[in-house]
Amino acid sequence: MWPVDKMSQSTSPLRIAFVADDLYPGYGGQAVSTQGHARALLERGHEIRALAGAEPSPTEPSGVVVGRLPVWRPPNKQIHYAFPVGSMIRTLVDWADVIHINTPTPLALAVLRAAHRANVPGVLGFHAQEESMTMHTGRLILPLLRAWYHIIYGMPDALISPTPFAARLASRHTRRPVHVVSNGIRLPETTPADRERAAGLGKRLLSEKRFLISHVGRLSPEKRPDGLLELMAVLTERRQDACLIVAGDGPLRHDLERRAARLGLTDTVRFLGYIREGDKQDLLCASDLFLMPSPTELQSIATLEAMAQGCAVLAADYDTSAVPELVGNAGLCYDPERLPAAASNISRLLDAPDELQRFRENAARAAKAHDIRESARSLEEIYSSIIRARSGPHG
Repeated sequence: MWPVDKMSQSTSPLRIAFVADDLYPGYGGQAVSTQGHARALLERGHEIRALAGAEPSPTEPSGVVVGRLPVWRPPNKQIHYAFPVGSMIRTLVDWADVIHINTPTPLALAVLRAAHRANVPGVLGFHAQEESMTMHTGRLILPLLRAWYHIIYGMPDALISPTPFAARLASRHTRRPVHVVSNGIRLPETTPADRERAAGLGKRLLSEKRFLISHVGRLSPEKRPDGLLELMAVLTERRQDACLIVAGDGPLRHDLERRAARLGLTDTVRFLGYIREGDKQDLLCASDLFLMPSPTELQSIATLEAMAQGCAVLAADYDTSAVPELVGNAGLCYDPERLPAAASNISRLLDAPDELQRFRENAARAAKAHDIRESARSLEEIYSSIIRARSGPHG
């Protein structure tokens, strides 16, 4: 059980219900956000229950009661959809003071309708970007997707978005209030022993190289991980002293490994697959740069975790991603259509230790604004506000 942060709690304990189609372990940023917020709120003394789709190997933590729903899993996809079971939904709604839903699916519609009937306030997290969803379904479904978003995002008392970028997108689909609350991360408390261990890992991974570039994330089409290889192929033409370490798994991993071999990058790019949390933090701490090629990100927890470890960031500059705004003066943004120019800028940065160090310091400083404990306090205030509004004379 996690410790309770009673001293800093500003409200009476609430019964908070989280709803998501996939959870513990879950898929993507919404699951990480749900799990992080649930844990931080539990630490502050609130009661937490969750309703989610069934998982073959659940990772439910102590203190969170999770109801499991039957699911449909599309072939060759990492996502799944939970079937709304009315009796389980009603039981959850009857228990809750507030409902927090993080997937805009038929499950969300059923829960919101039940919450309205019971006069229980609810919020809906905005974690499903149009561009990302159409990578799974094709662009022909875009008009239907937008119509669905207008319906589902117009129903809750308020929306929760992880960044101002996401809030701007969410506001296209609703007239409800849109609150910006970071998905949040747990800021590292790095000890000298941690730094020594990370330095040892970095030395082993570098081999004969000088600079360690890392990437952590799902190797699936919507993340465009092939951009990692495209950039490293151009950078390697300029210099041979940098390597890329890729941590993470997904349906494209084996294709990427084969392509790296065809490009002659076997000695430059290494794929570690899934790694444990501690090893991930050591990798980020040892890295000189963190590379993020994804075109669609509403925040990017992976980038935040890298910044918290003092990694300067190299981010693809897409107008469909929140990462360029997130990075700010903590790294470089590059045009994915102009890789020679990007490689030139990266090479210049690697040869400018003072500038690189300044980016690293800026990254660590910026990450502190995304402390998960502050996100929990913000959610408390939002929940309490909508509960008061519902219970008022005109609620």
